[in-house]
Amino acid sequence: MNRMKVSYLKLMAVAAVLAVALIPSLGTSTATSQPPLAALDVDISNEYRIIARYADDLVTYDKQAAELGKRARLVNSDFDPLQRKSDDLKGRLSEVQNAAGETVRKLKAANEWDDHLDTPPARITDPGLRALFQETSFKQLLVESSNGLTSHANEISTPVDNLRKRLTSQYGAGSDFRIIRATYEAPEPGKFVSLRCSINTLKVHIAIKLPSVNPSSQLAQETWAACHPGQPYPF
Repeated sequence: MNRMKVSYLKLMAVAAVLAVALIPSLGTSTATSQPPLAALDVDISNEYRIIARYADDLVTYDKQAAELGKRARLVNSDFDPLQRKSDDLKGRLSEVQNAAGETVRKLKAANEWDDHLDTPPARITDPGLRALFQETSFKQLLVESSNGLTSHANEISTPVDNLRKRLTSQYGAGSDFRIIRATYEAPEPGKFVSLRCSINTLKVHIAIKLPSVNPSSQLAQETWAACHPGQPYPF
C-alpha cells in the first residue's frame, strides 16, 4: 500500500514538472498563431500629412481646370493662376516620393513590412474604401511610389496643356488684347491613372491603416474618379 502511494506521488511530481516545462512553449505557440493586427503600430503621421495634402491639392487643381474650361471666353492671363498651381505641384512631387520612401523605411524598421499591410482593419466598413484598398497591394504601391513618382511629373500639367490646345483663338474687333474661346473637353478614361491614381490610392491605404485617421466616403469617391476616369462611382 505504501509502495503504491509512493509511486503515485512520484508520478504526480513528474507530471507537475512536465506541466511547468510546457507552459512557456504553449504561450509562445498561442502568441505566434494569432493573426497580425490590421492597423499599423508605427508613427507615419507626418508622411501621411504630406501625401494627403498633396492629393487634396491635386484634386482641387483638376477641379479648377475643369471650371476654367467651362467659361465662354478667356484671356491669356486667366491661365496664370492655374499654371502657378501646376508648377507648384510639380516641384512638390519629390516630397511625396520621399514620404513614400520614408514610410517604407519606418515599416521595415518596426518589423511591420509583412503580409498584414494588405489587410484592411475591421473598423473600415465603407464598401468603396475597402474595394479600393483591395484593388492594389499596399506594399507594391509603396515601393513603386518611393521610386517612380517624379518620372510622371509632366502629367500634372496635362489639364493646362489640354485647355491651351483645345481653345480656338479669336480676336475681338477693335480690341488690343487676345480673346480665347474655351472648348475644354473632359479627359479620356485612363488619361491620368498612373500618377493621380497612385497618389490618391496611397492616401487611401495609409488613411485606412492609421488608427488616428477616419477616412471618409468622399475620399473613396475622389480616388475612384482618379483611378476610373469617366466611370460612375458604383458604391
